Amino acid sequence: MPLPFELLHMEVVRYAREQEALANVINPREALEGIDKSSNALVYKALASRNAATRLESMGVRVGYLLAEKICKDLPRITTELEIMKFVCKEFWINVFGRQVDNLRTNHQGTYVVQDNRFPFISSFAEGAQYTQDALVYLVMPCGIIRGALSALGIQALVTHSTELLPTVKFHIHLSAKA
Repeated sequence: MPLPFELLHMEVVRYAREQEALANVINPREALEGIDKSSNALVYKALASRNAATRLESMGVRVGYLLAEKICKDLPRITTELEIMKFVCKEFWINVFGRQVDNLRTNHQGTYVVQDNRFPFISSFAEGAQYTQDALVYLVMPCGIIRGALSALGIQALVTHSTELLPTVKFHIHLSAKA
């Protein structure tokens, strides 16, 4: 049985893809009427984008940021990079995706690989390499969620994904160099 968040995610992806398909028909200014661009410039820019992946990642960043703030509000402050990554892979992952990750690896140079062998957002896809391409758009928002959570915890990162055989997903997290 899918989690309610999984069902919502499927609908959000479907909607974003439909909007991308309609973007060539509708004038972008008409689509943005009624949105206050001064209140949140990032959200406005994301919605102004015609690309479904950009919209999904932007939504994910906002959701991940808010979820991380909510989950760790009563916890002691997490200070080290490794502690933050462990928090994301255990507490955050359980709260958002319903289970812990299967594997966390690092090269100790700012790159982490998080592996989930039964990632819930694509577990409903048939297993096999031929369905991998169709599933890729469903991994964009989770990348944004992870990036948003890391941002809330004080880490700027680039999060990408790879999958060879469904439903196994590897999230590659490249931390930005500290200033």
